[in-house]
Amino acid sequence: MEKIIKVGGFDTFYREEGSGKNLLLLHGWGGNNKSFTPVFNSLKNYFHVYCPDLWGFGDSAAPADGADTYWYADMVMEFAARVGAREAHIIGHSFGGRIAVLLAAEYPEFVGKLVLCDAAGIRPKFSPAKRLAVARYRRLKRKVAAGRADASALAECGSDDYRAADGVMRGVFVRVVNDFLEKEARKIKAETLLVWGKKDDATPLYMAKKYNKLIHGSGLVIVNDAGHFSYLDDFYLFDKTVRSFFGVI
Repeated sequence: MEKIIKVGGFDTFYREEGSGKNLLLLHGWGGNNKSFTPVFNSLKNYFHVYCPDLWGFGDSAAPADGADTYWYADMVMEFAARVGAREAHIIGHSFGGRIAVLLAAEYPEFVGKLVLCDAAGIRPKFSPAKRLAVARYRRLKRKVAAGRADASALAECGSDDYRAADGVMRGVFVRVVNDFLEKEARKIKAETLLVWGKKDDATPLYMAKKYNKLIHGSGLVIVNDAGHFSYLDDFYLFDKTVRSFFGVI
């Protein structure tokens, strides 16, 4: 069933099906509820599944100016309250995983079991080439501030996701990717499963291993022939693993 409700004054689109314990699916940056279609269709047979379009994506309204990961986490909690989900298991992919880490750290009474799939939130390691690119960007930014370069040149320096963003979402993206959550990960008490593509080049495998160390008692499943969308690249393995983790095999 597809619905739209107001959350914090923002139109929020979501899909909801199934019965039993609540399960919340949080998609990645640039995605929407359809990104989780095979996961939704499988797990609705065991859970009451909610899959919202996060704000600024799909059919949900753009977020507030100044929004960051913490804003999204608070909005997800308000969404859960509006739909009557007092607690829930969570599966978060990429950016959705970043939000899920915050939820598990800050709202432990809400989060049941946690699945982080190719999740963001770990401070990246910079290669020499990346450090050089960052230094060039900072020099260009100073030139723009001083009126010695056109601001449009900055847009060409960003990642694909940054260049694809427009309006308020460009500023949101910059804040979100600089929200590093190592301290929050240490606070997580929820039973946690990490599922990661071995070939992930967006949130590389070293990030999974870092989360695995930070989150006490967490388990890590590496999907050998998968990239950043490991849950789609090998859905059979993902589905079987997650259902086993949730105890619904």
